[in-house]
Amino acid sequence: MKKVLWFSRHIMTEDQMCDLRRIYGEIEINQINKTINSVYEIEDEITEADIVAIVAPIHLQEQFLKLAGEKPVISCRNKRIIDPTDNTKVNFVFDGWYQIKKIEVITEDL
Repeated sequence: MKKVLWFSRHIMTEDQMCDLRRIYGEIEINQINKTINSVYEIEDEITEADIVAIVAPIHLQEQFLKLAGEKPVISCRNKRIIDPTDNTKVNFVFDGWYQIKKIEVITEDL
């Protein structure tokens, strides 16, 4: 059984869990739902995990990659669907997992 660290404010959906099982087999989820300034605050939890699944800003994503080492750091893709009956409402629908391999920011003067 693979131990998945789920760093997100949201509970993992059934669709997300089913897709993780398809990819990795049986899983055990350990969710961390708190605000952190640095990933080093949860270093022990990362060490205990086999897979690190995150919803985090780019500066934390980079720290997750460094601390995770060879462990996969993954995140989920969601489609943004406007409610057909009320175009002021937006729904997010799970659209798969992806692995974060590298963080690189390239800028250009305007």
